[in-house]
Amino acid sequence: MINLLFIALGGAIGASMRFLTGLFAIRLFGKSEVLTGTVLANVIGCLFAGILLGLVSVEQLLNQTSILFLTIGILGAYTTFSTFILEAYLLGKTSIPKLLAYLFLQLILAFIATMAGYGFIHLASQF
Repeated sequence: MINLLFIALGGAIGASMRFLTGLFAIRLFGKSEVLTGTVLANVIGCLFAGILLGLVSVEQLLNQTSILFLTIGILGAYTTFSTFILEAYLLGKTSIPKLLAYLFLQLILAFIATMAGYGFIHLASQF
């Protein structure tokens, strides 16, 4: 039961952070159809997912409840696959070049961010 409470708390934090990221993206990029809060949240979320994966695999610093709080709770609520698909669908209806740019940002940059976070932890653990 304690795990469920920590997941719920993490979800509330992640959802709030996601909302603020959307506002920040509008401030940073304007009303862009490609550079959206979803892109920013997913790339940032993947960076932190890579960092967490690195921390767990290198040091075993986190217990099971902390891992659930951070991954399923915070990152699960912060990153938004359903919004990604909806935005991709709507862009595809209006502009294939914008759709391809959006997909590139979401998939490639998120993958690179995950690798960077994981790599950073492994590099840092050598010092």
